[in-house]
Amino acid sequence: MAFPDRRLGVYCCGHVFRRERGVRLVSHEDGDWQFLCGDVDHVDPDEPYHVSVGVLLERDPTIDTVSDLESDWAAERTDVHARWIRTPCAPQA
Repeated sequence: MAFPDRRLGVYCCGHVFRRERGVRLVSHEDGDWQFLCGDVDHVDPDEPYHVSVGVLLERDPTIDTVSDLESDWAAERTDVHARWIRTPCAPQA
């Protein structure tokens, strides 16, 4: 399966936006998609960045393999060449 609309607006962290790191964590919560590097050292005051999913797919076509991720689920991988592990998102307190 693939993202049907490459113009779909998604959020990404500054590391992914600036191509400093690859996407290792994808979250699909409340209808929104987030594509993150998976690290916690974020100090960019402009985060999150809003981009089209097509921009991210041009950089990493393997992101398409999580396009069928159900709402309130996340997918994570140890590096950009590893397989995705899918888990339900933790409920918000």
